[in-house]
Amino acid sequence: MQDIFGNNIFEEKRTMSNYFGVAPFSVLNTVDGIWQKRKREWNSLINDIGQERPKVLSGLESFRGFNRENINNKTLSVSILDAVLVELMIKWFTEKGFKTFDPFAGDTVFGFVSSYLKRSFIGIELRQEQVDFNQAQVDKFELPAKYICDTGENMDSHISDKSIDFIFSCPPYADLEKYSDLKDDLSNMSHNDFFKMLKKILQNAYKKLKDNRFAVIVIGEVRDKNGAYIQLVPKVIRYMTNVGYLYYNEIILINSAGTLPLRAGKSMNSGRKIGKRHQNVLVFYKGDPKEIKNNFTVLMPKNEYYK
Repeated sequence: MQDIFGNNIFEEKRTMSNYFGVAPFSVLNTVDGIWQKRKREWNSLINDIGQERPKVLSGLESFRGFNRENINNKTLSVSILDAVLVELMIKWFTEKGFKTFDPFAGDTVFGFVSSYLKRSFIGIELRQEQVDFNQAQVDKFELPAKYICDTGENMDSHISDKSIDFIFSCPPYADLEKYSDLKDDLSNMSHNDFFKMLKKILQNAYKKLKDNRFAVIVIGEVRDKNGAYIQLVPKVIRYMTNVGYLYYNEIILINSAGTLPLRAGKSMNSGRKIGKRHQNVLVFYKGDPKEIKNNFTVLMPKNEYYK
């Protein structure tokens, strides 16, 4: 039996999550049980909990309840890309066989997930120990991923113009986490120098991307010594649009509270600072949006829209 739209009314109803992984809404909740289950599956493969970030781990020791043994037990880690977010961005904004690039490849997650899902990857990372670790993780699975030890400023030495199909990156959030003492490490720089270098790297990457392709930047706000936001999010948007991108989608990524309950009360009482538990996932497009339908697979058939 069919309804007035021609759909079989006895057929099991499918949701947008069946087609898109999760509903393609502007807010994604990483605390959701299904999301967490999927994340654990990815993490068991990737096995990157920030082992090669000793500077960041030492900074975590200031938090009440921190125990360095928790790092080894995988119950506490530094900020690492969410593998499920990466999986969704790859599903939504790439095709199999695409070549992906990250000019700030400071952990294994994007390169691993991308290459595991049949998108070859190249990433640039400043710290040799992190490059070695990342490469070892993907090599265990013989994945088509390559990590290069250099600064993203030198990407011209490694990547040809218009050779990349998708850019995904989570740059340092200024000096929020300090990764090393290397002079070219953006987390070591003054905010002024940080923004100059961030702008240069993000805008240079534009040349590496083919036409009619997407770029995704994961970023979040940081406060200066006076407690005001340094406007990291709007500046990234401006850098990207000034070079030619269309600012296409904004996604709010809700994170677990983590240590926020230990800090939020004090911050609110002393300075009326709201505890922040989200990141901004900024989606940009290079080219003519009318060409998207000609370059990307239909994920949900039209006859499923109203089910």
